[in-house]
Amino acid sequence: MTLEAQAPKTARALNFSHNVIEKITKGDLEGFDWLEVLDFSYNQIRAVEPGVFQSLLSLVSVDLSFNDEKLLLSDLPPHLKLSPAGKAPRSLQLSRNSGRSSGAALQPSAPAEEPSHSEVLSLLQILSPRLRRSTGNLLRRGERNTTALPTATPEPTLCGTPINGTLNLSHSNLTQDELVLKLDEDLCQAQLRRILELDISHNNVEMDLLSLFSLFYPMENTLSIDASSNKLTINVLNPESFCNFPSHQLLFLNISNNPINSLDRLCLPSSIKEIDLSFTNISQIPLDFAKKLFNLEKMHVQGNHFIYTAFSESGNTLPTCVPPPGTVHLNALSLVRNKAGTPIESLPEKVKHLGMSNCSIVELPEWFADTVEELLFLDLSSNHISVLPNFPPSLQHLDISSNDIKVISSSLKSLSNLKVFRIQNNKIMGIHTEFFPLTLKKCDFSKNKVKVLSLTSALEKLEHLNISGNLITRLEPAGHLPALTSLDSSHNLIPELPDGFGASLPGLKYFNLSGNKISFLQRGSLPASLVELDISDNAITTIVEATFGHLTSLRLLTVQGDHFFCTCDLYWFVNVYLHEPQLEIRGREAMRCSFPSEHRGSAVGSSRLTLLRCSLGVQLAVTAGAASLAMLALTALCWRLDGPWYIRMGWYWCMAKRKQYEKRPENKLFDAFISYSEHDADWTKENLLKTLENDGFRICYHERDFKPGHPVLGNIFYCIENSHKVLFVLSPSFVNSCWCQYELYFAEHRVLNENLDSLIMIVLEDLPSHSVPQKFSKLRKLLRRKTYLKWSLEEHKQKMFWHQLKAVLKTTNEPLVRVENRSALEMQELE
Repeated sequence: MTLEAQAPKTARALNFSHNVIEKITKGDLEGFDWLEVLDFSYNQIRAVEPGVFQSLLSLVSVDLSFNDEKLLLSDLPPHLKLSPAGKAPRSLQLSRNSGRSSGAALQPSAPAEEPSHSEVLSLLQILSPRLRRSTGNLLRRGERNTTALPTATPEPTLCGTPINGTLNLSHSNLTQDELVLKLDEDLCQAQLRRILELDISHNNVEMDLLSLFSLFYPMENTLSIDASSNKLTINVLNPESFCNFPSHQLLFLNISNNPINSLDRLCLPSSIKEIDLSFTNISQIPLDFAKKLFNLEKMHVQGNHFIYTAFSESGNTLPTCVPPPGTVHLNALSLVRNKAGTPIESLPEKVKHLGMSNCSIVELPEWFADTVEELLFLDLSSNHISVLPNFPPSLQHLDISSNDIKVISSSLKSLSNLKVFRIQNNKIMGIHTEFFPLTLKKCDFSKNKVKVLSLTSALEKLEHLNISGNLITRLEPAGHLPALTSLDSSHNLIPELPDGFGASLPGLKYFNLSGNKISFLQRGSLPASLVELDISDNAITTIVEATFGHLTSLRLLTVQGDHFFCTCDLYWFVNVYLHEPQLEIRGREAMRCSFPSEHRGSAVGSSRLTLLRCSLGVQLAVTAGAASLAMLALTALCWRLDGPWYIRMGWYWCMAKRKQYEKRPENKLFDAFISYSEHDADWTKENLLKTLENDGFRICYHERDFKPGHPVLGNIFYCIENSHKVLFVLSPSFVNSCWCQYELYFAEHRVLNENLDSLIMIVLEDLPSHSVPQKFSKLRKLLRRKTYLKWSLEEHKQKMFWHQLKAVLKTTNEPLVRVENRSALEMQELE
């Protein structure tokens, strides 16, 4: 089977792999002047006519792998050479070469040298898989004598396909050509429209920034592009042709860590709101930068080196001539005052976040505070600023650490919205807290030269304060700081925290006292709100419960040193505090004993501080525990025996006795007082009260005879004392009534005082013994020892009930002993 090509003559790549081609002749490939890639692998080719590739000057690669073992190649054109396509023994490939090869066989031979990057076009590496043909598009000759026209449809894997709107090509070692093919406007149009975020950072893309943005034109929906850590530059001399961006929605652009060098010819979509120009080797921000990116809100330019131009008073650049030896002219020299001399020539007015750390900035331009009036965040750390500049009042976060500032001026007071102020690692010797804004919440003064810190009411909203690394010898809590939640005073020279210092910092959560000369922490020196505490590398000899016991919120304690006295004073720390489950103690292995001498150098945790040696505290603890248990037991017993009810009833009794007559009346006003529950009120009123009053008895009925305005207990006591008899209408609801309890108790108390039995029990409904509560123990006794009257629904029994009740009401009260004896005899007769 031989080859008869019917493909278009303008084809740049043909794939005839996986067929049964046996021979290639000159006529098969005649007229394919644009052909660059040929793939004849996996066929049965035995012969290739000499000079078949001679006229194909654009040819870059020919793959003849896995054909007949006797295949012989001869008369190769000068622009091709023979090289192995892989490690397989039957691999064979021709690639572009400037040398000449006279012939080669498929048998194993010395491999030719690999082509250099300049010799093999990068188009081969990407275009070849793009333009592969399927087996159905191959040209065939032979038994079936059919041909197929190859197509140029790329594989889907060629284009960058976004996942959930994000196309991540970072750390892929992409070159410029590979990136161009992955973002090809014609082949990948559908994929480009779906890209919302593009990441091509950390590659080897070496191209012009404006040319790169020409690839982004079709990406109309892209919001974020990260092209950091590449080799992007701006070399186009006439960028106006690139600046006509179509309708674009780009909001974020990161081109940091690229050799941009200059922003003079920068041309980007004006829709960008955040840009990162860090470490791009720029030396200035040009005058037209603010006009180009007028919507910019966040700007990062840290890690660059801004170059200042020195000007004289007349505005001319200082002469470059060399002055006489020993002569230095510094008069009328300004690095910033002249606008043309500052590297910061413009900034967008809408910028809210500005990062300019490590930029060799000496001063800010005079127009800075009046231009960026919406600025909220400013980072000027690691520069060479010696005088605190003027800032816009809108500023909320200011970082001016690692500069050369010596004095804090009163202009800081004008920052009425400032919340975070970082000025560590400067040369400040004094802190004037009256210059601080009242809104300040977090302040870092570490690594300065402050000697005295006075905490005044100007810092009443402060939540975090770091004063470590200073020269402080005295801490003066002159005012109350109710909001302070963090204080770092490590690496100072504080010999002792003043008593009551913790009370002035009630909200403190983080406290670093390491690296000082503190020998003892007094009671109250640590606030109870602490969560983290560092007292390592001091001269502390003991840790006592009086200082640390109230730190219930403490979760992390860092403590180490070799000055600890391993005596009973340390017993609480060794046996209790070291084993707190919610507390993490760091450095416990580095805690060493210095006293007594026999334990010097040993670990504090291994000290034998036993109960036998330190028993006083244990005894106190046991005594306190036993007293607590006894109190709990007494309380439980009192509650079990209805102690609260008896106490309350006794109080009511005393109050009632105090208000009643001291001498009991001999002539009673009433014949009987009726005690009943509200549930039995209808029977009591309609039957008992009406019947007795119709027979001439004077009955005390509470709804009618209680005196208005008097206490209820007073009325009960009055009625019982002024009645010959007391009738109790017993039912299950009676024993559940609180007032019935009081009436029964007062009546029983009267019986005991007068030694006269005046109680009459009427059982309206049966009372099972288990239904009578414990607090009605008196009622249980009365029911066992007294004969009671029982109401019946039968008419003939009701007549007997009324006859007996009236007879009892007419009798006089007998002594209690005689009545009890007679009741016992009656009970025996009944039995």
